Amino acid sequence: MFFRLWWRSVTIKRPQAALALLSLLLGAAVMSMLLNLYGGVRRKMTEDFRAYGANVLLAPGSSTSQESTTVSGVMDQSVMSTVEEFAGQRRDVMAVPVLYEVVRLRRIPPDPRLPESEPVVAVGTDMAGLRRMNPGWRESKSGGYSGQVPLCECEVGAHIASRLHISPGDTIYLKPLNSSLLPHHADLKVSATEQSAAAGASCRISSILTSGSSEDDQVVLPLEELQRLAGLTGKISLVELRLNGERDEMGMALEELSRALRGVEVRPIRPIVYSEGKVLGVIRWFLLSVTAVILIIIVICLMATMTAIVLARRKDIGVMKALGASDPEVMRLFLAEGAAFGMIGGCTGFFMGSFLAQGLAHHLFGVSLNVIWWTLPLVCGLAVFLALGASAFPVRRVRAIQPAVVLKGE
Repeated sequence: MFFRLWWRSVTIKRPQAALALLSLLLGAAVMSMLLNLYGGVRRKMTEDFRAYGANVLLAPGSSTSQESTTVSGVMDQSVMSTVEEFAGQRRDVMAVPVLYEVVRLRRIPPDPRLPESEPVVAVGTDMAGLRRMNPGWRESKSGGYSGQVPLCECEVGAHIASRLHISPGDTIYLKPLNSSLLPHHADLKVSATEQSAAAGASCRISSILTSGSSEDDQVVLPLEELQRLAGLTGKISLVELRLNGERDEMGMALEELSRALRGVEVRPIRPIVYSEGKVLGVIRWFLLSVTAVILIIIVICLMATMTAIVLARRKDIGVMKALGASDPEVMRLFLAEGAAFGMIGGCTGFFMGSFLAQGLAHHLFGVSLNVIWWTLPLVCGLAVFLALGASAFPVRRVRAIQPAVVLKGE
């Protein structure tokens, strides 16, 4: 009998019930739209900030222990094991080891119209990882290499390539700054023994790198090759890290890194970290503020509507009480009705809001959104909770309704 009465109360056409359902539907739609927009915009902002590269640097600290640092300005590459363990515990963390060394660069074959050599900064790193870390860099690549002598590949900054008139596919010779270059007649036929004795290396240019920053004046080559060239096997200058998250999350991650890496200085790149955290924080607080306002409006609307429903059905309540229904039973009937409105309005509003979020994200931010399905139970559960909470106070008026008074028409 309870479920028959509940189904009748839900399906009967009443203006107050339609108004309650409409308010819940619109509120759920707006909440779903904001949640989906926040997820999509946050992903888009994170991708845009990734173009700026690393936002945290790990460098040798002044108190670095003798085990981790043996040469001034470098630290042991074993620190990467701790960094990789840290990255494995978090999502979207990128780490790239980097070694800096000043070298002399000469093109092969030499051009008499150009300087014999030029000092440049060589960067030894995981080249594929560095490209993933800096997706905004542009590269002009060469075709395949058909030479008989195997050479390591390197990338040369656009400014160096312009000054020395070199292009992808050309060969350059690198040697530490404190050593003398091989004679002019050195070419690709220089033996491995001679190159090793001279502590130099010939490299083929795989691409010309354009970053708009200091990398345009650098040459990038594999970390192991530069370590051999500089005599710093197993050493790195720093670790570039890319952490994603809001300001509080970033702060917690930096503290965790500082505790795990004793003697290593954790340097956040303040402009990037601050800007990213501030933007994401503003978006989050905007979402929370708008959602809070919506919830307040929904609660007020539902309280007024449920009060009107209880007053409009005073005679029905009087009849049920006259037939033996207790106050708690009648109150449960109205609460079940409110919960049904919340479930219907929440589910319908979720799909409506997801559709609106996809359209707004495409037109305003140029982002394609996927439906965030974990927000479905959140939106529906919140709609049911609001409906029950808003119905609790008006339903208490059931106790004040006296069957004899109502049935006499007073």
